[in-house]
Amino acid sequence: MRELGRYLFLAGAAPYILLGLAHAWHTPFTTAENKGLSPRDRALRDEMAGAHVLLTRRTTLWLTWVGFNLSHSLGAVLFGAVVVLVGRSEASFQAQAGVFLPLANVVSLCYLAIGLRCWFRTPLIGIALAGVCFLSAWLVFALAG
Repeated sequence: MRELGRYLFLAGAAPYILLGLAHAWHTPFTTAENKGLSPRDRALRDEMAGAHVLLTRRTTLWLTWVGFNLSHSLGAVLFGAVVVLVGRSEASFQAQAGVFLPLANVVSLCYLAIGLRCWFRTPLIGIALAGVCFLSAWLVFALAG
C-alpha cells in the first residue's frame, strides 16, 4: 500500500515539472518576441524596457519581468525534481516521507492560493491535480503506517 503512496507522490511531481518547463518556454526574452507571457500591448513592452524599478537603475521592469518568469519556472521544475528524487526508490521515500509529504502539500496549497488570486485556469488545474496526488499519497502513507 505504501508503494501506491510513492507512485501518487511521484505523479504529483509531473504537473510542476511540465508547467515549469511550459512557463519557461512561454517567457519572452526580448520585447520583440510574441510569446504567451508577453504583454499584449506592444507599447507597454517598450515602456517596460525603458522603465527602471525604484530599487536600482541597473535593471528595467522588462528585465525583472523576464527574470521573474524564468526564476518562477526554475522553482517549479526544481520542486518537481526534488519530489522525484525523494520518490525515486521505496527506501528513499520511506526515509523522507515524514518530511516531504507534508511539505509537498504545503507548497501545493501555497501555489494554489497564489494561483487563485493571480493566475489563469491551466496552472490551477495542474496545481490542483498535483495537490490531490500529494494529499492522496500522504493519506495512503499514513493509513499504511
